[in-house]
Amino acid sequence: MTSSTAAFRYTLADDPAQISAIMDRFETQFEDLDVATGYYENATSSATAVGTPQEDVDRLMNQVADEAGVELHQEMAGATPAQTIKTGPTEVEEDGLGERLRALRN
Repeated sequence: MTSSTAAFRYTLADDPAQISAIMDRFETQFEDLDVATGYYENATSSATAVGTPQEDVDRLMNQVADEAGVELHQEMAGATPAQTIKTGPTEVEEDGLGERLRALRN
């Protein structure tokens, strides 16, 4: 396709027959690309449609969870949220630390 578009740029001032030939070549290349894309989409969709059944996936997940010593349940919505982790001093604590530092320097 790049050769068609590059050729088209150079023939803008040429005769209409040459422009028509370039456009025909571009259309052919575009149709070939469309066929190749359709083939690829069909191949990938049929390959993923034949994928592993859901029961096998669930069985494997339970097996891995058992080996790791983890219970796998679908009750995650009822779980209690984790407590927030304190990452640093709050603004009030920071002000208090700043005052202590100033007092120590004096």
